[in-house]
Amino acid sequence: MEIEEKKKIVEEVLQYPTGNISDAMDNLGIRRGAIAGVHALDPKQKKAAGFALTIRQTLRRWKFFGKNLARQGGIIDTETNPYDMLIIDMAGIQDVCTGGALLALRAKLRGVSGELTNGCLRDADEIAELGFPVYCAGTFPVKSARDIETIGVNVPVMLGGVQIIPGDLILMDRTGAVAIPVDQIDEVLKEAERINAREAKMEELIRQGMSIVDARKVK
Repeated sequence: MEIEEKKKIVEEVLQYPTGNISDAMDNLGIRRGAIAGVHALDPKQKKAAGFALTIRQTLRRWKFFGKNLARQGGIIDTETNPYDMLIIDMAGIQDVCTGGALLALRAKLRGVSGELTNGCLRDADEIAELGFPVYCAGTFPVKSARDIETIGVNVPVMLGGVQIIPGDLILMDRTGAVAIPVDQIDEVLKEAERINAREAKMEELIRQGMSIVDARKVK
């Protein structure tokens, strides 16, 4: 997918809240893409969307021998592109971080939209100051070099009960994070547009005094 096409899709999905996307997937009979167990690193961070670039990490098989096997820095340096969303599957490991402010800065300068991980990050204040949107499982100060290795890049990963494959469209707002399957983006966005328009009409009617029960009857 070309950069201009990615830009257009990202701008479109940013018009909708994650709730609209979740409802659209329900209406279409698509397995829900809402990712559990993660939260915004900064409650005031901006809404973000991008296409999944995935990294799978686990505990090192061998003891530390002076070589960093986590490799997320090098992956950010060489693999990321504008409108990517960095997805890091830490397999539930939460006593080591998978990144901090310097990696976030480099990702932002590469045009990455944000980061989603079921692991932890450090330098939370600094990342917030960068304005780099992140959803994560928590924070922890210990670096990854001695404990973690990367075992897959651009492979399917599981976060919060949701399978994410490279190229899936990720949307993050203050409510949560949701993944749209890459082969169903168009139909989900079309249904989200319909839902959003209906809810706008319902809001107008409720403000005029209509009950929520009657407003819900609006087509």
